[in-house]
Amino acid sequence: MAHLHAKHMPFALAMLPFFAIGIASPVTIQDWWRDRLLPGDLKAFLIGWLVLGAWEWAILLSIRSKKRRGQDQLLGQALSSWYWAPPFAFVLGVVSGIVFICN
Repeated sequence: MAHLHAKHMPFALAMLPFFAIGIASPVTIQDWWRDRLLPGDLKAFLIGWLVLGAWEWAILLSIRSKKRRGQDQLLGQALSSWYWAPPFAFVLGVVSGIVFICN
């Protein structure tokens, strides 16, 4: 069993928006497909994607800044892990959302 140490919490929390949008995507697409998507739902979903894009942009700028300074970590994690973790968290969220739809 993997344990989440306190030093990993900032990294895990930074991945939460990617996971959340990933979970919401299949349900929102299903509602759109069935023509049950309300205008407020669409606005909230689009705002979520906007926030996610800004979050990823901020992460990439922080990585670039840390590299320029010669540092090899951001929030206690290697800079390379910040490249693969957001897409992985998003895909994990999409898979979780699909599992929720199927059950």
